[in-house]
Amino acid sequence: MHTASVNEQTFKKFISEYDSYMHYLHDDSYYDYISAIYETHLLGLYEGDELIGVTMLSATSVMKKYRLFTSHTGPLIRDFNNERLKFFLEEIDEYVQQKGALQLIHSPYHIYQMRDKDGNGIEHARNNPDIIKIYENLGYSHHGFTKQLVTEELLRYQGVLDITPSEQELMKNMDSTTRYNTKQADIMPVRLRYLEEDEYDTFIEIYKETEERIGFDPVPSHKIKNLLKTLKDKMYLVMTYVNVDEYLNQLADERDALLEEKEDILDKEKQGRATKGQKKKLGQIDQQLDSKYSRIEKVEGYKAEFGTELNLSAAMYYYNNHEMVYLFSGSYPELSFFKGTNYATWEMIKKAKALGLKRFNFFGLTGDFTEDAKDYGVYKFKKGYNIEIEELPGTFDKVFRKLIFKIARKLNKI
Repeated sequence: MHTASVNEQTFKKFISEYDSYMHYLHDDSYYDYISAIYETHLLGLYEGDELIGVTMLSATSVMKKYRLFTSHTGPLIRDFNNERLKFFLEEIDEYVQQKGALQLIHSPYHIYQMRDKDGNGIEHARNNPDIIKIYENLGYSHHGFTKQLVTEELLRYQGVLDITPSEQELMKNMDSTTRYNTKQADIMPVRLRYLEEDEYDTFIEIYKETEERIGFDPVPSHKIKNLLKTLKDKMYLVMTYVNVDEYLNQLADERDALLEEKEDILDKEKQGRATKGQKKKLGQIDQQLDSKYSRIEKVEGYKAEFGTELNLSAAMYYYNNHEMVYLFSGSYPELSFFKGTNYATWEMIKKAKALGLKRFNFFGLTGDFTEDAKDYGVYKFKKGYNIEIEELPGTFDKVFRKLIFKIARKLNKI
């Protein structure tokens, strides 16, 4: 194996054909964004003449002569194994040292430990306990097995759904609450539309309101907008909505059909022609009517308070050759009756299947799976789809010129 610098065209061609673990931070669209504002380096890993890996490194200048490097969740390696990773990391270290590196940060997007939906570690072919040793043996400091959001670091856990089974199987594998909510959203006239670029602020407003309500560490609005613009060709930005009058008309039709059926059975009963089954069904119809009247009253209340056209939820989904990723979302809790988030999630799972993808990544979890966790509600929602949990290794950094690094830090250059 050997490494060499690669040009932009070669890097983008590799990305376009790569179908394994790749964070959006290493996407070629993100490269276009980063390379416009930072010094950027592209390295390739070769086996003979075959390009089997790439990494994108961006650098920040320190004291003119030195640089701080990050690898943007890389490197990417086709047919990944630890031997290839170790060799590539050694070569990357040598390369950045030649470029005046003071520090290099890696947050590898590779599996450390597989877990079940409850967060328990499981035996799995993808487990890779040695990955942390590889970095540490090369002199990297591990930032720890974090179970909380650390500013400027990625969450170490993500919930992933295998979407290769049929839609029927995926629905069956949901927990009862998630399955009920998904079916209810499908029964109601909830709709989904794709937002255009001039509607980015609408999405951000919904997301920021949700972020504040749940208590997540805030992501600046300009960062979200930059990401939307950067990934616009690789993402779906969606809004769910409902027309309340349409739903009231639907409920009225369902009510009238029940009343007609009830009247028909009562007529037969008067004539002595009603069967035992029909007589028994009268009680069921009355229960259904009570439920229908209650629902009509509730929906009329929503109309009186919020109007006729109601936006319910909004979400951003990124996709590449490997997976679709549920990046950001927001919703109005006062309108949760309409199950907008469930509707959007199911529609986008189906969209991911239609794109030929095998994974739907519900993305970040803190790793605290107790009811006291800050993100427990988010985790519970994701768990309902029968996810597996992937634990990532975390963040590593290596300081190359320790004395100069200390001086730069004292001078507030870092």
